[in-house]
Amino acid sequence: MLLPALVLLLALGGLGWLLARHDTPADRAARQLQADLRTTRALQTAREALLGFAATYRNKEHPTADFGYLPCPDLDGDGSSETCGQQGRPAVGRLPYLTLNLPDLRDGAGECLWYAVAGTFKNNPKPEALNWDSTGGFRLRDGAGQVIALPGDQAGLAAALIIAPGSPMPGQQRSPGPGRCGGDPEARHIEAYLEIIGSPLGNPPIDVPTTRPESNDRLLTIATDDIYQQLERRGNFGSHLQKVFQSLADCLSTSALPEPLDGEAHGPVRLGRMPAIDRLQGPCRTPELRDPAGNWASMMRYARCTSGGRCLTGLGQTCRGALIFGGERLGGQRRLPPLEQQGNDAYLEDTTLAALTTGQLGTMPTRIDLPTAGPNRPASNDVALCLP
Repeated sequence: MLLPALVLLLALGGLGWLLARHDTPADRAARQLQADLRTTRALQTAREALLGFAATYRNKEHPTADFGYLPCPDLDGDGSSETCGQQGRPAVGRLPYLTLNLPDLRDGAGECLWYAVAGTFKNNPKPEALNWDSTGGFRLRDGAGQVIALPGDQAGLAAALIIAPGSPMPGQQRSPGPGRCGGDPEARHIEAYLEIIGSPLGNPPIDVPTTRPESNDRLLTIATDDIYQQLERRGNFGSHLQKVFQSLADCLSTSALPEPLDGEAHGPVRLGRMPAIDRLQGPCRTPELRDPAGNWASMMRYARCTSGGRCLTGLGQTCRGALIFGGERLGGQRRLPPLEQQGNDAYLEDTTLAALTTGQLGTMPTRIDLPTAGPNRPASNDVALCLP
């Protein structure tokens, strides 16, 4: 009985030797290509799911919130997003695949994906304001340390990173846990998985070296324009912004046209920023609109007649003031914090400013025209509502 068993063992050993001998560079390259493709597919799937989350945020379990928010990471290994840190602070953890209605996506090394989100985009706790002027919190650098400025953000920063950790690097110890992606506390052991970003995170912008000889991390980014260009193509986003715009105008009228913030004399009007929402009364304060009104109020410029009477003409009537939505940035316009130091020309077009000087609203549109004519064309025309 021993002889047949010995023959079988020798045969298996010989087969293994033959297979090892035939593990050619081409075979290894093919396996690496297959692993790279799996990593690419996982990263792209996660990215699309995060963009979908942002584009439908108000439509799902958050009917009183605005669109555009990204989820917090999974910090305890259960696959779900949760509260992540203080307001305005970035967070890093595992990709919250259950929150995104995804399987536990794996890279080519069989590892679950990781995810970092800027405090200016995360949903819990929310930032003070979120709109298409918001900037990210992650600054990418190449192998030479030079900044890689992302075109979809006016500061060149990333709103979020999706990261594939790859196989363990020397010195990294990874332990399996009860959860599908390791569980708690493994979800907090970032240093055992990632080399390009660590925890705790410092003050933004956070430098992220995309190429390091001691790293095998791979990443994809999400920038501000990635979120809002997708939203602009949605048929209901323009009507959503119009409703927010109208609610802010109604609040000004209901509140007896208070003084504009940082108002400047501009022909017959004082032109400045919207007063704080908390100081107004009306529909912009309702639970349904409070969050989006707070997000988009900084995009508005408010003109009030200095005389207190009706000094503006146009839009088929005379007006004691006007609320003007500045649209997206044109070339040369920058709207970086602190926003209270940005002039009116950072929001309004030259033709609008010239018309206000003469007390005219002219033929300015009264409705926000979305979707735009092209996916990369800004919704730049100023839109005005009369405050009678």
